[in-house]
Amino acid sequence: MSELALAPFAAAAPAKSRWRVMHAVAGKEWLELSRDRRLVWLSAFIVALMLAALAFGFVEDARLLHERDAAAKADRELWVGQSAKNPHAAAHFGQYAFKPLSPLSLADPGVDAYVGSAVWLEAHKQNETQFKQARDGGVGARLGSLSLAFILQTIAPLIVILMGFASFSGERESGTLKQLLSVGARPRDILAGKALALIGAIFALLAPAFIGAALALYFFVDRERLSLADQFIRLGALGAAYAVYLAGFAFLALGVSALAKNSRAALVTLLAFWLANSFLAPRLATDAARAVAPTPTWQEFRAGIVQDKAKTFGHDESHPGFVAFRDATLKKYGVTRIEDLPVNFRGLALRKDDESGYVIFDRHFAALQSSFDRQDSLRAASGFLFPLLALRPLSMAFAGVDSRSQFDFATAAEAHRRDIQNEVSDNIIHFAHDNAYVAGPELWRKIAAFSYRAPGAGFALGHSALPIAALFGWLALAVVFAAFAARRLRPA
Repeated sequence: MSELALAPFAAAAPAKSRWRVMHAVAGKEWLELSRDRRLVWLSAFIVALMLAALAFGFVEDARLLHERDAAAKADRELWVGQSAKNPHAAAHFGQYAFKPLSPLSLADPGVDAYVGSAVWLEAHKQNETQFKQARDGGVGARLGSLSLAFILQTIAPLIVILMGFASFSGERESGTLKQLLSVGARPRDILAGKALALIGAIFALLAPAFIGAALALYFFVDRERLSLADQFIRLGALGAAYAVYLAGFAFLALGVSALAKNSRAALVTLLAFWLANSFLAPRLATDAARAVAPTPTWQEFRAGIVQDKAKTFGHDESHPGFVAFRDATLKKYGVTRIEDLPVNFRGLALRKDDESGYVIFDRHFAALQSSFDRQDSLRAASGFLFPLLALRPLSMAFAGVDSRSQFDFATAAEAHRRDIQNEVSDNIIHFAHDNAYVAGPELWRKIAAFSYRAPGAGFALGHSALPIAALFGWLALAVVFAAFAARRLRPA
């Protein structure tokens, strides 16, 4: 359809013509997009690439899930298969807590490859997660993996730019825009029609990927551990976030195209922004966040814990803290000798030392997570200008693979470690009569295996207010910019 064919609609009464103009412009844009075989084949390739990334993620997650389940089963067998020994020695023997995979990690792997998948639960010490996949991945792992999230965050905006950069500038060069404006079509109606076409194209790009993700979820989710409905809510939130992200690029492309002198200038400008958003801004924002909210090195972090732990008595019976606790315990029970206590003093001392350590671990690990949260907030704060900074934390949060989800798992693992410590200390307190006391397999079986249920979508939503506001701010700015650019269109 030519622009002159829109003249009857533009000349009609405003109340009747606005929707007709928008509909006609959108139809004309769709027709031109479908006739551009380069864009059609490129879009088809991107859709195929997204589906391939989903399939790879599904297979990889199935493999990892099988390995972790097998490792958890083997670790449980080792724990319950221990020989008779002192319960405290069993606590030092320890066990592992394995992090269950988030089903949506098949779309966005997030930080999982870099933070580890298991925690060793041992006496007197809260450990970090171990077995990081990236550590064994070589240089390729540092460059990132081809995931659905990467394609939608980086490549899809480029496709939207290629679809929209010549929307106004191309018609200005051919003279059709002047003809349309001269017959009375309103610039905002033309903008709305072109935006409808581009947003429709965006949904056409997103639909196959998210339908594929929904099917993968249906077959992948372990309904005994997770709620399928909750996973679909998370997927819906992801779809909405990516739709807002790409819609902003559509309006940005239309605005730049309306202002640019020619299509080449529009394309160069949009490509410069795409490069800044995709590669430059994330790097600079990360460096700035680290400078403003620095985190300690692993050595500094552990040194701080060791320094505070030195103030507790541990196994040192000459420590002032031990002496004070011993005297307070004797006074509490009204005896003068440890041997006269109705309970085992060693078990009491172990429990007291553990409780002192819990306070130390909570303070240091919470401070570390607080630094990570501040860095995340600082990066997301610029998301209304560079939307990838807002989209990335949202994507990871709703996929269940962000730092807060990791911290929630680590907190649950630490709670289980403390349950183990309390169980073995209580056993010593009430059953040990001398230092030769040993417990048997019945105690090991009594201590339950680690079980973790990931928080629901509300958890992700509750910690995503800033990136959500930034992402919608980006869309609002892009819409305002496009409307401003459209108002400057003139027939002459």
